[in-house]
Parts: sequence; structure tokens; C-alpha cells
Amino acid sequence: MRYLRTWKPWRAAARSEEGQGLVEYALVLALVSIVAITGLISFSTSVQTFLDQTNNTLETVLKTHGHCGHKACK
Repeated sequence: MRYLRTWKPWRAAARSEEGQGLVEYALVLALVSIVAITGLISFSTSVQTFLDQTNNTLETVLKTHGHCGHKACK
């Protein structure tokens, strides 16, 4: 009988710690999501700038050298 008395408070404490762990995981997940979204936004800006520069370079080449890039195709 004495064993049951000590078991119940331990079980209640374990249950409250599980809830705390769940909240901590949710907070970590939210923080990681915010960091990932922020990183993707800044990375997408860099990629967009790179693609714009590449597109401008290709347009210049096509205007100068014709449709395939060779002077003979002009």
C-alpha cells in the first residue's frame, strides 16, 4: 500500500513534465520555422538577383551573336 502512495505523485509529476516537454518542442519548432523562412526569403532574393543578371547577359549575347550565340548565325 505504501508503494501506491509514492507511485501516484510520481505519475502526476511525469505527466506535467510531458506537457512541459511538448510546449518546449512546439517553441523550438516555431523558432526553427521562423529562422528557416527568414533564410529562404533572403536566399530567394539572392537567387532572383543572380537569375536577373544571367538573363541580362544572355539577352546581350543573343543581340550580339544571333539566336544560338555564334557570330555565323547573326
